[in-house]
Amino acid sequence: MSKKTDQLIAVIDLGTTGNRSVLFNTQGHEVAKAYREFPTVTEEPEQAEQDAHDWWRTTQETMREVTSRKSVDPKTISAVSVVTQRATLLPLDNTGSPLARAITWIDMRISPSAKKYEELVKQRTSLRRALWFKDMHPEVFSKTSTFATPDAFLYHRLTGMLASDLTNHDFGILDTETFKLDEKLAEELELPISLWPKLVHSGTIVGEITKEAETTTGLPAGIPVVVGGGDQQCATLGLGVLNQGEAKLTIGTGTFIITPVEKILKDPLGVLFNHPHVLPNQRVLEGVIPDTGTILRWFRDQFGHVEVAVAARLGADPYDYIMDQAAQAPPGSDGLSLFPFLTWSMGTIQGLGFHHSRAHLARAILESVAYAARFSIDTMFSIGVTLNELRLDGGGARSGLWRQILCDVTNKPCIYTHVDEGTALGAAILASLGLKLFPSVEESVKAMVHQREILSPNTENAEAYNQGYSRFQQTLMNNIQEILKHV
Repeated sequence: MSKKTDQLIAVIDLGTTGNRSVLFNTQGHEVAKAYREFPTVTEEPEQAEQDAHDWWRTTQETMREVTSRKSVDPKTISAVSVVTQRATLLPLDNTGSPLARAITWIDMRISPSAKKYEELVKQRTSLRRALWFKDMHPEVFSKTSTFATPDAFLYHRLTGMLASDLTNHDFGILDTETFKLDEKLAEELELPISLWPKLVHSGTIVGEITKEAETTTGLPAGIPVVVGGGDQQCATLGLGVLNQGEAKLTIGTGTFIITPVEKILKDPLGVLFNHPHVLPNQRVLEGVIPDTGTILRWFRDQFGHVEVAVAARLGADPYDYIMDQAAQAPPGSDGLSLFPFLTWSMGTIQGLGFHHSRAHLARAILESVAYAARFSIDTMFSIGVTLNELRLDGGGARSGLWRQILCDVTNKPCIYTHVDEGTALGAAILASLGLKLFPSVEESVKAMVHQREILSPNTENAEAYNQGYSRFQQTLMNNIQEILKHV
């Protein structure tokens, strides 16, 4: 084994819209990375499916790309870890081959059995997807040997083991009180324990890279594969959030706010979620806004033709031009508000007047996400969880304007770390723990997570944002019953 300072950790980061392979050194810095998008099938209303062959194809392509870089010696890769989208389910046959496309966490379809057992499966959305196969595709269900989460599928391709951790089992057959698979629930739903991957724990070794996986990925055969976890819990670790009072806020496809808690906490509205953490015997409390990057992409596609054309000509990112335009509008967007729940066809634009421009709408989108985040933070506060600082990541956090809007609207200090997305780094930290490169998680985070920017709230913007937040709250409460049907 090479010296700790020479070692690299490989991470497969399977997201909602694409797949990244990243190599980290033990100081937490990216040495190489590659990315490929893959499609989502939406042939009917509320459908969102993905082909697992695309997951594996993009894993092979991106990992081969990073391991073949001239600056990379594959022999220095000491471990591999995996971080994935959560609450997505894939039926596999007894050889581990997909029987159908995976139903993703975005899919909103509900089968008769899921309606019958609504209270049991409401927040266990992987169970809802298993029941969809059982009800709507019995020919697939009858051949299913394992209902695999994305991580289980990748571990199987890498090591031959079908296994998944707490943060992914959480949406399926896991008893969230005991952190064990729930045999009683499995029996009641007629989804036997045998249909689910083996339960393993984040930060432990699940197997080794096989010769076959070495051939297709470039990863050295025999190196350990360390269990990672769900994307949001890994991001929490990757941003260095270890203590109560700290939270991570990811601005990606959706917005996710997570903070460590000691016990299961329930809010009166039922809009917060309790999940296992990737750290042993720990839990997290999570607030979710389903639409974030998706709204900005909608704005780009429907109203950003000029920015797209200019960016294409200059080889730039059209979102940079959209952010520049949003910065031209004042805080509060001159009273223009957007209600950011387009996924559920509940999005609204309020206060629109002839004095408003595209710049106002662009800024209103950024502000709407911040208002939704503030609502989650306020809801946490109402049940005794006080947040003192936020750590930001995700594609949206690359925008300095959006970071400052979040800081101002939430009235919380915000920290932007050295990585744009904490998911992969969180998995790398788990791998470092599995290899025992550091004596504790605190020491690993100290070595691998670094602050890039600390933002303080601008009090001059407080009045405009408080007015905007008040409008957001009123719209939210007017629609809360309909929203709760989707949560």
